[in-house]
Amino acid sequence: MQRRAVFSGVVAAVVVFVLGVGMTGIGTAWANPPGVPAGEHLVFKFNLIGRPNDYPGECGNGNRIFVNRDANQEKLIIINGPDWEILDCDATGNSIAEIQSADVGTFDIYARILGKPTGHLFICADILVDVTTQEFLCALGTLTLDRVGGKSIFKLAPNALFDASLFSIIWTIDTNTDFRIAQFRIYRRNP
Repeated sequence: MQRRAVFSGVVAAVVVFVLGVGMTGIGTAWANPPGVPAGEHLVFKFNLIGRPNDYPGECGNGNRIFVNRDANQEKLIIINGPDWEILDCDATGNSIAEIQSADVGTFDIYARILGKPTGHLFICADILVDVTTQEFLCALGTLTLDRVGGKSIFKLAPNALFDASLFSIIWTIDTNTDFRIAQFRIYRRNP
């Protein structure tokens, strides 16, 4: 009888601990990227999803953008606005996706790639062409994500890729056939 009482007490303590962790939000911190300073909080997130062919659906209220696997120079436009929002989710084929960003200088943006090993994503922001060499130049920078074995880790992305406060930004997106998904998380910085 005494063993049953001790076992019941241990089970009750575990249940209280698990419920307490879930209710206080401690458990949610485990999903945050490493290195996010204390006090910053998630304000927006979206996924860039690789599809085997064009996206035939509607965007709905989802926080996702679709590109073709093995994309070559697919386009996404980032415009300035009052809030973060996906305005058009289709960057497949000849379609152009659109994101609205807000107050980029007050945020930290993290990105990681998931899916099949050897998946690859390359983003070039604001393409210019060198008239002498005909080489493409990424005036605002680039983001390269490669999926390798092991746990995928978020890394800080350059804010310039999202800062449409002065003018809209055009991304060109290149992927390979193994690309499946990249996740983006936007955290508001502490004042």
